[in-house]
Amino acid sequence: RPICNRVYSGSMYPSFSPNLVRPNLPLRKPSSSPMALGASLAPRLSISTDVTPARPSPDATGDGKSMSPLADYFLITFVYTTGNFRCKRCKKTPYCSVVCQTEDWKAHRHVCKPMEPEPVKEKPKETTASPVTEDKVGLLDPQRVYLNDLQMTKVITGTHIQASVVEFYSPGRFFMVAQSPELLGALNSISTELQKTYSCPSVTTYVPCTGEVCAVQFSCDMNWYRGFVQALAPDQKKANVLYIDFGNEEDVPVERIRPLAANIPTFCPCAMECRIAGVVPVAGNWSGECCIAVRQLLAGKTVTVKLVDMLEHGRIHTVDIQLSMGKQLSTFLLDHGYAAEETVNRTPTEQEIRGMVSASLENFRRLSDGKDNNTWAKRPEPITQVVGDSFPAVVTHLHSPSEILVQKVENAGVIQELQLKLREHCSQVPAPQNFRPALCTVCCAQFSEDKQWYRAEVLAYSSEERVCVGYLDFGNSEEVDLAHLRPISPELLALPMQAVPCGLAGVQPVGESWSEDCVMVLQKTVLHRILRVEIQGVHEGKALVALYDESSDPQVNAVEMLISAGFSVPAPVTTSHEHQVEQKVTTAAAEPHGPPPACEPLLWSYTELPSDGQTVALLASVVENPQEFYCRINNPTDHQRLIELGAELKQHCEANASPFVPKVGVPCCAKFPGDGAWYRAMVNEMSEDETSVNFVDYGSCMKVKNKNLRPITPRLLTLPFQAVRCSLAGVEPLGSEWSSEALLWFQTLVDGEKLSARVLSVSEQGYNVKLESRGQDMAVALISEQLAKAPGAIPKETHGTTGSEAKHQEKIEENEHSHKQAQASSQTGASYKEIPTEGTATPSEDPSFPVDWKTMELPLNETFQPLIPAAISPSLFYLLSPSRVDQQKLQGVMMELATYCSNNQTSLSSTVLSRPTPGAACCAQFSADNNWYRAVVLEVGENELRVMYADYCNTEKVPLSRILPIPRHLLQLPFQITRCALTGREHFPAEWPEEVLQVFQNLLSNGVLATVQSFDGSANMLSLTLHPEAGGGNLTAMIMDILQAQAKSSPCPSTTQKAEQTDSSTLASSICAASTDCPSTPETQKRLNSLNTPTGPPPETQTTIDHLEQLVQLQLSLIQQLVAQTK
Repeated sequence: RPICNRVYSGSMYPSFSPNLVRPNLPLRKPSSSPMALGASLAPRLSISTDVTPARPSPDATGDGKSMSPLADYFLITFVYTTGNFRCKRCKKTPYCSVVCQTEDWKAHRHVCKPMEPEPVKEKPKETTASPVTEDKVGLLDPQRVYLNDLQMTKVITGTHIQASVVEFYSPGRFFMVAQSPELLGALNSISTELQKTYSCPSVTTYVPCTGEVCAVQFSCDMNWYRGFVQALAPDQKKANVLYIDFGNEEDVPVERIRPLAANIPTFCPCAMECRIAGVVPVAGNWSGECCIAVRQLLAGKTVTVKLVDMLEHGRIHTVDIQLSMGKQLSTFLLDHGYAAEETVNRTPTEQEIRGMVSASLENFRRLSDGKDNNTWAKRPEPITQVVGDSFPAVVTHLHSPSEILVQKVENAGVIQELQLKLREHCSQVPAPQNFRPALCTVCCAQFSEDKQWYRAEVLAYSSEERVCVGYLDFGNSEEVDLAHLRPISPELLALPMQAVPCGLAGVQPVGESWSEDCVMVLQKTVLHRILRVEIQGVHEGKALVALYDESSDPQVNAVEMLISAGFSVPAPVTTSHEHQVEQKVTTAAAEPHGPPPACEPLLWSYTELPSDGQTVALLASVVENPQEFYCRINNPTDHQRLIELGAELKQHCEANASPFVPKVGVPCCAKFPGDGAWYRAMVNEMSEDETSVNFVDYGSCMKVKNKNLRPITPRLLTLPFQAVRCSLAGVEPLGSEWSSEALLWFQTLVDGEKLSARVLSVSEQGYNVKLESRGQDMAVALISEQLAKAPGAIPKETHGTTGSEAKHQEKIEENEHSHKQAQASSQTGASYKEIPTEGTATPSEDPSFPVDWKTMELPLNETFQPLIPAAISPSLFYLLSPSRVDQQKLQGVMMELATYCSNNQTSLSSTVLSRPTPGAACCAQFSADNNWYRAVVLEVGENELRVMYADYCNTEKVPLSRILPIPRHLLQLPFQITRCALTGREHFPAEWPEEVLQVFQNLLSNGVLATVQSFDGSANMLSLTLHPEAGGGNLTAMIMDILQAQAKSSPCPSTTQKAEQTDSSTLASSICAASTDCPSTPETQKRLNSLNTPTGPPPETQTTIDHLEQLVQLQLSLIQQLVAQTK
């Protein structure tokens, strides 16, 4: 994936430190002061505040009451401070009537706390115990107050009010005070209470936290005002404060900051933070010239302001201002070239997404040559959680009730220790000049607001020098300069990600999405509190939880609160095992004893070979005979992961010595008798004290003692099983079974060699491959040596069957049975693709999913504009053939196809165990008319496939029940589509990077010209170029440039090394195949000696002298190569 599919918020919360709103950077000193504003507003503060919110308008007619827009705007907040009645329980919230209180009780009951009686002043119970008895704030038992604890105004779109600009930074950030008697009265009340409450000095020093609203003593007049703490100095001696009722800022010593007392009215900030709606600066930032021009237009004037919208849950107002010249301020900015129109947010189209992805990749690649791309640093594992867990936590990010991230309180010390290690690591690592981390890799990033270092994942490159990163342990994201990134160490990646993704269980929005009011109320309920989190289910990889605030009285349940307030409706809780919360274990000591919990099935997968005609490099691990041998892809990256997995298995198995009860078809850890190492295995059969297992990364099968088995964890199953079962295409044994000479010859030729294979078809016996070793076709060589015959041919010579071969046949049958058992395990709930296990590898009339179906050959050297209905990769895409197939013949095929499918649908759909691969032909039932058609598979999912109807070019997704294998005779008439590939396919990788595929799709969507260069027997090889007006570039050259750029930036060799390799790489492959980390190596040596299985009795049949001489020569050659390599 080129860009990780995750959404982050734009603010970062330090570990368990309350923080709702971050400052608008850069911070700056105020241009006005509370004192100055107070002076300017002093005459107005004498206006009476006992104003009825809904009073008759002087020019109103009729008997109804009209309400001014200004009163409409401040009605919600004014009622809370001027009502004549108060809640009898908490004694705080005012109401205008009993009816008003009754309607508000549903929401108010969740935050209503009984007022404790004030201590008797004449006879205090304790007069010496408290060090702050002289502090009035201390007597009021202060609790931290945040912006979301204050009452917020609701915007009525289109409302106009009169207001004055009191602090101007730019058109994107300025502060206004509405000219309202109610607002000015509230401001007067707040000021009076502040001066009265904080008239006595405090005995103790109070240290605020970022995001808190406090009482702050202003430096100019030493009076107290409400201030929002935007940032706290590292030494916690000073804080940057925004005076929320006036809009100016200053740095204040913490000695002049006090907690906001409960008796201070919770009126909304009197100074509205605003930005001009509908425009953005043309250069990314507002120019100094623009700010000066706008400041001159607004300074000292009362203007008409149109309220457009509210952002950040009511904290910021988007407005437009009517200037004295008659223009709107937004129009003025556009006319003078200071601003451009803001694009309306909308869901980008697929083409736009591809364009953004391509742009991000291009920004990354443009300067990546020779740079450290950090590809080794992958995301750490998620934290361990299962359904039923309950733990205290704090919310670090809340986007909506469906997108919440929490941190466990018990991990506070671990997170703090991690932050110290990050700080120490980054202070010691100099700023690297060549560090340019690739997308989806992890590094250290310096957060812009507190300048601290955090673990972060690279999400995208917005430009060549700017990167969007997501902070793994908190859930937020931001854009930073490359200079603010540092390489991370493996030690810092050992700790699992501390942010646990959650969503509220049992609720769904009333409408299509969660309302802004709902999010604001939920934030007020759950932020900056220690909550109890209870996991009740899972959905799409997130935990569905209930959040309880047990510190409140009565206890608040966030789900019940949302439902009772009318913001949500009940919904069922997902408990499907298909999306269980992924369990991860941070240390071996924390590994649970016994098998994993029943609520989370083990999930695993098998390595797959490309079936689109590509060649792939293989290494043989276990060889039974030419029609049954096991290989793994010659991929250095996966081989390294397999070595690392061996170390993890050893640590896990040595730490977990508890008894393990094996089950057929369930993976486990098994100790290989040959080297005593632990490997992944699949249980095939069980007896009293022994279990037959298949070592899934190598292919060998043997019996091991039950004491040498251990349970396995999901983490150890993330790497797909590496062993791939193969069958050599185009050969059959001369007799009923393979002769010992044929077996030894085949084993000698493939053992330790790097093989080049191309999949011809997929059957229940595995991948039917065309195999080459040292440039020699294996099937042709076997036939020419008279050790095999072509399918259906009469052998020239019949070879006898020895007793050793009979035992070998027993081994084949046993291994086939073991794979049937593995396939049957899919019925237990585990989700994986079955690996085919038995059947014939030879072409036959039996229905199958062939990938080598007949395709039309296009005329050579003709340039045309192709119609490309589907493209899987540059190695395989489909064109609508210019020539039409015979319609009469096609009608006959369709009738025969319908008869075949109707007669065989029930039997075939219930017996076919293998799945088609992309590029395979099949029969598919069209959803519109329920008729059967010939089709080609494009994508394979868990329960459905995307197919293209090969004679009509339309595509759709169909369930597996609507797919059937197709007989060969129904493929004789060519499809209307023709199979194609780009020229230079021999240099293409076996697995295409996702970003390259997206670039290819994007190029095709822009239109291309095609020229047929050749036909290789299976596909038309095309040269595709862009249209001349688009530059006329060659697509093959463009794709190869991208691949080469990736290869240069990758620390590992490409996964698509072909057969044309140097002798040194061949030698490395030989040594790799002979290393002791592979349980099949001693097994292969035993088979070379005895042609028997390790689980059977000792070999009884003598091997011929010639065979022994060949074996000795092979071993001597291998020893010589190893000695030469060590030198």
